[in-house]
Order: sequence, then structure tokens, then C-alpha cells
Amino acid sequence: MPYASWTKAVEAGANADQLAAYAVDRLGRFADGEHVLIDFLDRAAVGQFCRALGFSRRRNWAALTLDVIAPPDRSGANVVPAKEAAAVLALLRTLIRGKHVQPLDEAGKPKPVLINDFLPKGTFQREPTLGHLWEWQYALAVELEHGRTRGTNVTNNHPLTTALVVLAHLSEDRLYYARLWVMETEGELFAAQLDKKPFAEIHETLDMLSRAQTHLAQRIAEKLAG
Repeated sequence: MPYASWTKAVEAGANADQLAAYAVDRLGRFADGEHVLIDFLDRAAVGQFCRALGFSRRRNWAALTLDVIAPPDRSGANVVPAKEAAAVLALLRTLIRGKHVQPLDEAGKPKPVLINDFLPKGTFQREPTLGHLWEWQYALAVELEHGRTRGTNVTNNHPLTTALVVLAHLSEDRLYYARLWVMETEGELFAAQLDKKPFAEIHETLDMLSRAQTHLAQRIAEKLAG
């Protein structure tokens, strides 16, 4: 990498793609057993990265809670705002295209098309892209649970490390998050019934479960048709 440190990269005016490539390189060398400084995960560095992605100065994910980063939308699920999720997705596309990130399937074979379901409709890596950005917004929100919210912080809410967690799950199942929305909503419904929540709250969760089930059914049908 051309930068000796995160600070040097920022001082040199590195863009989001270059900053992400720096971070991925550090993670890769760490995974290979090298002693490297993980200098891109502190709060200030995450803020710099968020701004490089085009987020507002108030949207340093490392300084925010999950519910602030990804509030519930009309579906009832927590989701990252579309503009921010699209920026993270575009970044990941660039990293995969440049082979800085090389996803593998469960058999260990290269699978560069794991994000194709979420990219705008067209093609990527010679395969169709499907435009399911909302599911990507939901996926990022889910994996923010590995950040500052649950007391087991391993990502510090960094958009890139959060996206890499999403990618790891997609390697198991391209419909992982469509299925997860159903499963998590079923869990919420069971907990609401167990706690004897008011009928209005239970009914609202039932409505969300119906939306999640419909979404999953449509996604499965899409896969079968393709």
C-alpha cells in the first residue's frame, strides 16, 4: 500500500476507495499473522471514513447508536438510510472489482457476485444485479449489532467492517437476510406474546411478520425463476 499509516492516508487526501483498500490490506496482513497497527477503527478514523463516503459530519457511525444510525422505517425493521447504504455498497463493489476483497463461498471457491442481489439492476461480474437495496440497508443494520450496541464491540460501527460481516453471511446463503427478517420477527412476536404485550403491539408485529414472509417468498420465487 502507498500509505504508511491511516493518518498519512488522510493527510494525502485519500478517497473512500483508497482508505478502504488501506483498511482491507491491514486486516489481511493481520490475518496472515503479521504485527500491524489497526489504526482505522478509532472514533476519529471512522468519522473520517464516513465523511469520505459522503456522510454528513453528524453521521460518524462510531459516535452513534444502532437506532440512530439505522432507525425503523415503514416496514418496522431497522435500516440504514438508503443513501449511506448505497455508498457502502458501491464501495464494496469497487473493492471486489479491484480484488482487494475476494469473497469465497462455503466450498472456498471465489464468489465475486455475492452482492449482486443488492446492486442497481444491470450486471456485475457478468451476472445480473437485482436492485434489492432495501435488503442491504437491513443487512447493515443487523450487523451493526457487532458494533457498539450489544456490549461486544468488534467493528466499532465502521461501515466497512460492518459490510464485511454482511459479506461473510452472504457466503452462506444469498437469501440470508431475507430469511433472517422472518426469523427475527417471529422471535419478536413470540416474546411479545410471552410478555403479554397489548394486542395493538402484537398486531403490529404480526403485520411486520406478514411483510417479511411476503418479501422472502418473492425472493425465493425470483431465485427459482432465474
